[in-house]
Amino acid sequence: MTADHNRRFWEWAFISVTAFWGWSFSAIHAALNSLSDSSFNTWRFFFASISILPIVLRRSTHFTKKEVGWGMTTGMALFLAFLFQTKGLNYTTASNASFITGLTVVITPLLSWLFLKMEIMPKQILGAIIAAIGLALLTLTELNIRRGDTLVLICALFFSIHVILLSKASKLSDAVNLTFTQLATVSTLSALQALFSNELAFPDTNTLIHSVLPIAIIGTALGFFVQTNAQIASSPNKIALIIVLEPVFGGLFGYLLAGDRLSMQNWLGAALIIVAMLITELQFGTRKTAVSLKP
Repeated sequence: MTADHNRRFWEWAFISVTAFWGWSFSAIHAALNSLSDSSFNTWRFFFASISILPIVLRRSTHFTKKEVGWGMTTGMALFLAFLFQTKGLNYTTASNASFITGLTVVITPLLSWLFLKMEIMPKQILGAIIAAIGLALLTLTELNIRRGDTLVLICALFFSIHVILLSKASKLSDAVNLTFTQLATVSTLSALQALFSNELAFPDTNTLIHSVLPIAIIGTALGFFVQTNAQIASSPNKIALIIVLEPVFGGLFGYLLAGDRLSMQNWLGAALIIVAMLITELQFGTRKTAVSLKP
């Protein structure tokens, strides 16, 4: 498999992951009716870690200090992103939170340029702007600014930091070891948060089977393993753009499975996000990589 085919394979695999994330909105919402957000994240990432553990133990690849360090660092960023998102949701609407979280697509290229010294291509800027407009049309129903919006904006910043850190860590670490350490870190920090707030509880059987386990194994263990591999070959800017597809799939599954109604504005927003994806794939003139490193 050539490098370009390998990149496309993992990018399409990650698109499939975002489709599952979009579907999982309803399952997470149902789980949070009986579990606190910290308890849900504790068990979500705990079972995700456990599902990978047999693979880790059967392999001859040992953990290095660098892999553990990168795993804990990316895990910390991911934990903080989920922490600020769930806290922000208590003080703002779901549509505002979805839009602001999606601003990762705009923040990530700026952080890539600032910290990784990556040159931002014009088509990436155009794609990010179109995706942000599409996201607004897809998710926003009102323009009231709430205090929770600030918390969710911090969440978007940490999601962008996570993408940037994982982009570098994935090229220096074994994908399985990095994924396991990252997930175990989030589970541990979430458990400490739940214990500190006296909220730690085990999910009931129905919640465990229909929400926690499928989201842990498919959406978390497999999902972040795929993202780690995708970031080995793809740019952080492209990864951020793929992540924005999550609310598109969420709206589509809500329309197909839950009877949600989508307005013309919503459909237009979804279409613009897809157009933004296509723009970043276009080649103008001489073939170039999506992001080039400055000398």
